[in-house]
Amino acid sequence: MREAPDVREVRTSTEEYLRVLVKGDVKGVAERSTCLVGAGTLVGGQILRIEPPRTISMAMLDSLVKDAVGNQKSADSAWAYADEITADSLFQRARLIALRSAVYRNAVRAVSLSAPGTVVGRDSTVETRVVRARFRYAGAAIGPKAVDREEILRLVRAPAGKWIVFSVYLVPDDPRPEMI
Repeated sequence: MREAPDVREVRTSTEEYLRVLVKGDVKGVAERSTCLVGAGTLVGGQILRIEPPRTISMAMLDSLVKDAVGNQKSADSAWAYADEITADSLFQRARLIALRSAVYRNAVRAVSLSAPGTVVGRDSTVETRVVRARFRYAGAAIGPKAVDREEILRLVRAPAGKWIVFSVYLVPDDPRPEMI
């Protein structure tokens, strides 16, 4: 079965990203993503599923960043003053909010990287995609057998731009950002 051109474009961008991660090509990774990924033991990856596109306005994305930063400050303050009974749950909540905040900030930076030299106005709409992939890790730090882990990648594209990865998390660790 043939893929739609938009799905093929996302697949190609994701495969290129995985290739540069495996090679350890720092410049190539920087051209294709705005998030940090520990790839020292990554030896391969396979795309499992490309989810349908979503769109979001830059104004909404900017609002999500602003709200997340405020929520992060509140969560950090609540955790800092917690007692022993509530400290763990408040820490977990503060951590989740911090991860979401980082994802939103990375998405905004990725929009700029997607279409360098182009001003993406607040009324512009950007497209996002979620890609589920299996990463294969191997080497001395992993042990005698390779390990596969399912990861969630998020990509964004500015109007007339290229796809940029802005989030990579193991499925259970994914902060599940809203609207993107």
